[in-house]
Amino acid sequence: MKPDVRSTLRSIAAALTIILLPTQLVHAQIDAGTQAAQQAAAAAQQASAQAAAAAQQATAQAMANAQAASDNTQTAPPPVQRPVPVPLSPNAPVPTQIAAAHTIFLTNSGADANFPVDETQAYNDVYAAFQSWGHYQFVTSPAQADLIFQLHDIAPITDVTGGRGGVYSLSSPAFQLNIIDPKTNVALWTVTSPVNVAGNKSARARWFALSVSNLVSRVKVLANVPLTPTESADLTTFPKNHTTRNVLILVGVGVGLGVAGALIAHHEFDNNVANQKQQQDNFCTAHNIPLSECAGG
Repeated sequence: MKPDVRSTLRSIAAALTIILLPTQLVHAQIDAGTQAAQQAAAAAQQASAQAAAAAQQATAQAMANAQAASDNTQTAPPPVQRPVPVPLSPNAPVPTQIAAAHTIFLTNSGADANFPVDETQAYNDVYAAFQSWGHYQFVTSPAQADLIFQLHDIAPITDVTGGRGGVYSLSSPAFQLNIIDPKTNVALWTVTSPVNVAGNKSARARWFALSVSNLVSRVKVLANVPLTPTESADLTTFPKNHTTRNVLILVGVGVGLGVAGALIAHHEFDNNVANQKQQQDNFCTAHNIPLSECAGG
């Protein structure tokens, strides 16, 4: 081959290299940008999947907590609380000794094992309530008394319920007050007044104080002492059970957290994709590459 021809071919090859090199660099940069965008999208998808899994786990945990709360309620069920009718004057004649008495001797006959309040506290509160009423005067011995009040704190089993893993009994605690004639040792009347306890420490104290007041109100009826409207209304007041409401609150909180987590993850994924697309468009614009030819364009 002649030297001039060779020289011409070399010049043409060099010119082609100069022309094609920028295009190769652009394609290499586009490939690198595409790979980065794909990696970012994959990372966003992985983050979204992790957030969705976390949301499902939170929801499952909330359901488990709600079930545990329900199981705990079954394990230690609250005493059955039933409305108590306002005591009217008994149809049968009440022994006249109850209304005519002036002095009483109050005894503590103890409490059942599952009574919800300490028997000493119960006795002291009942003693104070009768003393505050002032209708009867307390004496220090049965011989000095017109009537003997025998206080017994009872908690009879009134219902049985089945649950997971066992059967549980429900009790209805109450004050049982036997009114005895000391001269004949005959029980003239027995007053049974329900004891309601529910809620936290302060609520339980309030409900117990109301139960003590209701016991005195029942004795007032026997002694022909009229009740105030408040005393009559208190006789039909009893705690309500909010277990179902609490379980629904727990479930709702868990589901809400799960949905919020999924929405946040989806929003982050959309933002990452949009950012990658904008970066790719900026790169193509800066290098005079039509957006339609960009990766993902």
